[in-house]
Amino acid sequence: MSTYGYRKHQGSRYFAPFFLLLAPLLSLLLYASPVYADNGFPIIAVLHAGQRPEGIAVDTSTHLVYIAYEFPSLVVGFDPVRGNVRWKVPIGDSTTDVQVDSTNHHVYATGTSRNGRTGYLAVLDGASGKTLFSTDTTPGDDGLAFDTKRQRAYVSSSNSGIIDIFSLRTSPAGNISALSSTLKVGSHPQALGVNSRLGRLYIGDIASNTVTVIDENSNHTLATIPVAAVPVQPIRVDEASGHVYVVCSTGQELDVIDGHTNKVIARVPVSPYPEGVAFNTATGRIYVADEGHNDTAFNDVNSGTTITVIDGQSFAVLGTLQVGRAPDGVEADPALRRIYVSTEDSDAVVEISDSPDLPLKNAPNFHQAAAIHQAILLLR
Repeated sequence: MSTYGYRKHQGSRYFAPFFLLLAPLLSLLLYASPVYADNGFPIIAVLHAGQRPEGIAVDTSTHLVYIAYEFPSLVVGFDPVRGNVRWKVPIGDSTTDVQVDSTNHHVYATGTSRNGRTGYLAVLDGASGKTLFSTDTTPGDDGLAFDTKRQRAYVSSSNSGIIDIFSLRTSPAGNISALSSTLKVGSHPQALGVNSRLGRLYIGDIASNTVTVIDENSNHTLATIPVAAVPVQPIRVDEASGHVYVVCSTGQELDVIDGHTNKVIARVPVSPYPEGVAFNTATGRIYVADEGHNDTAFNDVNSGTTITVIDGQSFAVLGTLQVGRAPDGVEADPALRRIYVSTEDSDAVVEISDSPDLPLKNAPNFHQAAAIHQAILLLR
C-alpha cells in the first residue's frame, strides 16, 4: 500500500461504526470482488500522488505508468502491479506532458517555468527516474512526441509556431546528447504524433484546424488535412493500421485519418471539450477523455466525468464510462487489459479493467457516477 494514496481491491480494512453507511462507496475500491461501472468495466484502483494530473503514459513492456502532475510539478513513476510509487521527479514549475519509449524505457517529459518564458524537456530512466538528458525548449511548449526508430523528440510551441527537434544520441557509457533544430509549421501548432514506420510527423494546428503531415527524413510537407475545430495534444498513431487519432476539442469529435492516404475516414461525435485519446490493441477499442471544459478552467462546474468508448473497426460509439471529474489523459496497457485515466479536478488517476466481454451502457448512470466521485474524495 503506497503512502501516496493508492487503493486497490484487497479486502476490508475499515471497521468504524459508520462502515455500513459507507460500504457501497468503499466497495468500489476495497473489496476483492470487482464492482462494475455501468454494469461494464470494473474500477480497479485510484492513485493520488499530486494535484491536477494531466499527461499519462504506459510502458507496455514493463507495465509501469508515468503521470505528469501540474501541481506540484512532478513526473511520477508508478508500478500498478505492486501498487507503489517508484519515483517522482520535478520538471520545471509546471509539468505539461509525459510519454514513454517502450523499447529503451526512456521517459520523455515537458514542463514550463512559472512565468511561461522557458520550456523544458527531460529524458528520464523509466526504472529509476534518473535524469539522462535535459534541455530548454521554445517557450509555450504544448505538444510532445518521439520517434523510437530515429530517436527524435519533438516539442511544439503554439505561441511561436515552432517545433523543436532533438535528435538524441546515446554513448556506450549510457550518456545522452542531442542535436537540436527547429521546424516552422503553421501559425499555432500544438498536437503532435509520430508514425516511426512510415517516418511521418503529424502536427495539429489549433488556429487553422488542420493536421500537417511531415516527412521526417526531409522535413517536407506531404499533406495538410482539414479536421474539426481545435485539434489538441496528443495525436495518437496506430502504426499497425496506420490510423491517426485526432481529438478536436471545440469540434467535439474524434477524427480518424488513414495514414496511408492522408484522408479523414471517420468523424466520431463525443462529449464537449474532449482531451486525451488512447487505443487498446487487445480489445480493439478507442477511448476519448471527455474533459468537459477548456484548459483555462479549474474545478469547473461543467467538468466532464466520462470517457467515451469507440469500436476501432466500425468507429461506432459503444458507450461511456464514469471515471471522475475532468478526465484529461488516457492510456492503455493491452497485455494487462488496463485503462488508466487522469482526472484533473478529482486529483486522481483511475485504473480500469478492460474487456471486450463487458458491455457499456449508453445511458449515464448518475448513481454510479456519484459513488465514484465520493469514493475518490474518501481516499484522499
